[in-house]
Amino acid sequence: MNAEFQRNLWLELTARRMFVMTVVLALIFFAAALTDGTVSGPGSVARWLYYAIVVIWGTRNAALGVVGEIRDRTWDGQRLSSLGADTMALGKLFGSTSYNWFGGAICLIVILADLLGTRGPFVALIDLVYYLAIGVIGQAAALLASLLAARRRQLHSRFDVFVYQAVGIFAAVAVYLVWAVADPASSIFAHKAATDYIIWWGQPLAARGFLLLSLAIFAAWMLIGCYRQMRLELMMRNGPFVWLGFLLFVGVYVAGFDAWLSSNHTLMHLDAVARRLLLAGTTLALLAYLMAFLEPKDSVQYRWLGGAFAKLRIGPALMRLQGWMMAYLAALGVGIVLFFWLGRTSTPSDQAMLCAMLGFLTRDMALIVMGSLLSRVHGSDFAAAAVLFVLYVLLPAIVKGLNLEAAQMFFFPWASEPSWLSPVVAWGEAALAVAITIGRVVLPEQHADAQTAGA
Repeated sequence: MNAEFQRNLWLELTARRMFVMTVVLALIFFAAALTDGTVSGPGSVARWLYYAIVVIWGTRNAALGVVGEIRDRTWDGQRLSSLGADTMALGKLFGSTSYNWFGGAICLIVILADLLGTRGPFVALIDLVYYLAIGVIGQAAALLASLLAARRRQLHSRFDVFVYQAVGIFAAVAVYLVWAVADPASSIFAHKAATDYIIWWGQPLAARGFLLLSLAIFAAWMLIGCYRQMRLELMMRNGPFVWLGFLLFVGVYVAGFDAWLSSNHTLMHLDAVARRLLLAGTTLALLAYLMAFLEPKDSVQYRWLGGAFAKLRIGPALMRLQGWMMAYLAALGVGIVLFFWLGRTSTPSDQAMLCAMLGFLTRDMALIVMGSLLSRVHGSDFAAAAVLFVLYVLLPAIVKGLNLEAAQMFFFPWASEPSWLSPVVAWGEAALAVAITIGRVVLPEQHADAQTAGA
C-alpha cells in the first residue's frame, strides 16, 4: 500500500471518529425519514451532506495536506524521505481526505438507494460517477492550489488556506453547474428541462456521455497537475510541454462551445471563428490571472530569464518559463490572431476593444508581479489584489458617480471615441507598469549584485 496514504489512514480513520461519523449520519437520515414530507427525504439530505462533507470540508483538508505540514514544520523532513512524487501526491490527496470520503461513502449509499428506487440503475450509475468526479476534482484543485503556493516557503495563514479551499470549491461548483445542464433533477435547477444534446464544435453530442467524459478528462488533468507540482516540491524539474498541452486542450475544449454565444446580443454579430477564438483567448487569460496569483514570484529567476533572453539562449529560457507566463503568451497569441481575423470580418471598434483588453491584461500581469515582489510580506499577493480591486471596482464607481463615464477607459476596456483612444491608454498603462516592474524590482537588484561582486 502507498506508505503516505497508509500513514494518513492511521491518523484520520480512527475507530472513534468512524463511529461518530456513522452514528451522526444515521441519526440524520433516520430523522429525515420521519419528517412526514417536511423535508425531501433521506436521499435529498444525503446529497447536501455529501457536498458538505466531501466538497466543502474535504477541500479544506486537501488544502491543508501540504501547507499544514509546512505550518507545523514537518514538511522538510517528509521531503527527505524516499517516497516518489506520485506516492506523495496520491497519499496526500486521498489520505488527508480519507475521513471525508468515509462519510461521503455513507451518503452515497443512501443516494444510490434513493436513485435505484426512483430513477433506475442506469441513472444511479451515472450519478455515482458524477459524485465521485466532483469530489476528486474539488479536492485535487484545492491541493494543487496549495502546492503552487507552498513553493513560497512561508507560514500559511488561515486566510491563505481559505483561498486554496475556495479554489477547490470553485472547481466543484463549476462541475455542479455544468452537470445541471444534463441532469437538472439532481440539482437545485430541477424546474429546468434536461438538455439531451450539447452542441460542441458544431456537432450535437449526447449531453450525459459528453459531460461524463469531460469530467473524467479534467479529473485526470487535476491529478497530473498535483503530481507535477509535487515533483517541484521534491526538487525535481518539470518541462513546459505538459502545461502547454493543457493550455492547448483547454483552449480547444472551451472554443467548441461557440454556439452558446450566438444568442448574445453583444457578440451575435461575430462569426463562428471569431467567437471560438474569443472563448479560447478569454479562458487562457483567466488561467494567466489564476497562475499569476498562485505561483511564486522570484526576482532571481526573473533576472536569470532576462539574462538568458539577452544572450539569445532562447531554448533554456523557454524551458524555464512559469505557468502564468506561458498562459499569458498563449492568450496574447490567440488575441493577435483574433485581431487580424476581425480586420477581415468585423469593424475597427471590435479590433480596438480587443486591443484594449490585451493591453489591460499585460498591465495586470505586471502589477501582480510587482505587488508580490515589493510586498513587505514575502510572496504575498494581497497588495496586487487590492490594487486590481481599486482599478476595476472603486475608481470606475467614483468616476461614474461623477458623470465621467468616458474616464472609465483608464481602468478597464471601454468603448471610446475615437475608437483607437482606449487601446492607446491601455497599452500606455501596460508599458508604464512593465517599466516600473523592471526598473524598481529587477534592475536595482542587478546593481546591488554588481556592487557586491565588486566589493
